[in-house]
Amino acid sequence: MTASVATLRRLLEQATLIGLRGTVTLAKFALALYTARYLGLAELGVYGLVAGALTIVPAVFGFGITDTISRQVVAVARAVAAPLVTTRLSLSMAVHLVGQPLAWLLNAALGEPVPWRLGIPVGLILFLDHLASDACDMLILRGRVFFANALLFLRHGLWPPLVIIAGLVFPATRNLDCLLYGWLASLVLTWLIIAVFVAGRGRWRAMRLDGRWLMQSLRASVPFHVKDISGVTSLYLDRFLISFFLGLELTGVYTFFWSVANVAHSLVVYGIVQARIAQLVEAARMIEAAAFKSLERRTQIEVTGWVAVLATGALVAMPILLPLLDRPLLQDYLPVFWIMLVATVMRVGADGYSFALLALHQDRAILVIAVAGAIGSALANVLLVPPLGIYGAALGYVLTSVGLLIARYACSRSAGDGLRARPEAVG
Repeated sequence: MTASVATLRRLLEQATLIGLRGTVTLAKFALALYTARYLGLAELGVYGLVAGALTIVPAVFGFGITDTISRQVVAVARAVAAPLVTTRLSLSMAVHLVGQPLAWLLNAALGEPVPWRLGIPVGLILFLDHLASDACDMLILRGRVFFANALLFLRHGLWPPLVIIAGLVFPATRNLDCLLYGWLASLVLTWLIIAVFVAGRGRWRAMRLDGRWLMQSLRASVPFHVKDISGVTSLYLDRFLISFFLGLELTGVYTFFWSVANVAHSLVVYGIVQARIAQLVEAARMIEAAAFKSLERRTQIEVTGWVAVLATGALVAMPILLPLLDRPLLQDYLPVFWIMLVATVMRVGADGYSFALLALHQDRAILVIAVAGAIGSALANVLLVPPLGIYGAALGYVLTSVGLLIARYACSRSAGDGLRARPEAVG
């Protein structure tokens, strides 16, 4: 009976997390439709570039340190964790405080290709969201999973409906400036809430910089940095090749299908697996093979169940959705979506085992697999896109995802079998 109650509670918690992530996804989708309808495609393009930058900037300028710190702040005293978290966030802050002024000087020297009225809010959005993303990662590692996801909802899920409603009620607000400043306002509010949280219970007293730890971590984080850059490359290279070989219309078809399929990946990986990273790290730290394998197996079973539900929902919903969009080209290439859905399911499994490798300190395996995945993705797309079009890109996605899944599963099995049943700290 107790086990059944615990399982039900865990499923309800997961449903809540997926619900928060799903609301964010729906809000972004609604904002894209609103922007295209009432602002214009150029404005939608600017929004898309900023949203893409929010993924690329942390990957390139995060230096992989989040993965390193994830094994050091789990289940330790606040006095130990707070300096590391403070130093981690300070690095991101320093990147923007140095990099953004240089970028604006270059912008001025080139004759202001990015107008200041857009550049200022965009710069602040990149700065505050990058820091907020890092802060939420730290909160998850410290066990504040629901608080972190509530902050995610605030900075990405709450403001789009408010901007849309304002635009529908007050036509004068239907412009890119109002959209960007609405976005910026949500980030300011997010940081006010974080500030209140840090001030509570004297948490701020434990904050200090640890330069020695930072230097050591930068060296130790090289594999993770390469992994992050490789991951971004393998995920976004295909659409550039499609654009080069096939044109923008088919690039749009591929991007649309990828975005819909990726919903399942985002909800499951970041709603379930990431929420378990602290538990995985703690289980691996105890070098208890049975406990780690049990937690990993339970996580993968739950992931499989949720991704099956979401993928089935997408499979059923897509034929209903496409006629409403009135884009015949999307309907002509519907089988591409089916292939991409298979690839996404494989990618969910692969990323699940990636967290296991992180917990097991398999840094070299993480690096080698990530680089091999990026190279394999590039080769598959170069070889398959010219003769098969976007079907080739979708097949390349499948091959890359399956390869990553097999490699990460094999490495995590091998490393997991090496754990010994005695309590001592890893690394």
